[in-house]
Amino acid sequence: MRRTLTSRVLGRAKLVRIFGCPVRSTFVKSTDYAVTVYTTTGGEPTVGKYFARSELGRAGLAAERLSDDLFRDRPWRMPVVRWHRRGFTVPRLRDEDRLDLACRTMTRAQRLEAGAWALDVLLDVYTAGYLHGDLQPHNVWLLDGCLVATDFETLAPRTPGIPFLDSGDVTGNDPAPRPRPLDPAFDPDDDWSFHHVLGVSSRTRARALRVRLVTEAATSPAAARRLATFDGERT
Repeated sequence: MRRTLTSRVLGRAKLVRIFGCPVRSTFVKSTDYAVTVYTTTGGEPTVGKYFARSELGRAGLAAERLSDDLFRDRPWRMPVVRWHRRGFTVPRLRDEDRLDLACRTMTRAQRLEAGAWALDVLLDVYTAGYLHGDLQPHNVWLLDGCLVATDFETLAPRTPGIPFLDSGDVTGNDPAPRPRPLDPAFDPDDDWSFHHVLGVSSRTRARALRVRLVTEAATSPAAARRLATFDGERT
């Protein structure tokens, strides 16, 4: 059913009033605390995410800003094109560049590499003292041939003392109260997780990353510390 002109105008007014979206943006999807829209920035196609003034909306935007402060220099973080008062914009990519779709044409070796990449990203986040909270294949994109992660509104401090491979982003094991439940990246019971989408077992994925960490640790003290964290010797 086609929407009437009145309903379209009212819908656009709601986006602007509740989420602070640009008037000329195109709606993509929404939750009760955020909305995603298509925009144009400097003549280039972008995707904007804007947050409501609610408690969850303010917390989500604060987490996104914190993730940018912490991980802006990491090659695995989606670059932010522009920050706005109540949101931000990132490059707009093709749907087929999203990992849960892109992996359909990947070889098993490429899917294994993507799984090890996700575990490595979570190791970075864990080392900084946080959990991503919702790293899933549909939150990962191919940008210029490289995987990048998005959707950091669930970023929050982790509970100290829990070894990395038992931590919240890997297993869901973290007792700290959160406004939204954790979505572990490798949950075997979740059809949207890396476990099911990539079709690579947790043991195989962890072994692939550890082999790389061992090689890097032989010549880098920083890599040796990351290996110790991966192995649970540093928490």
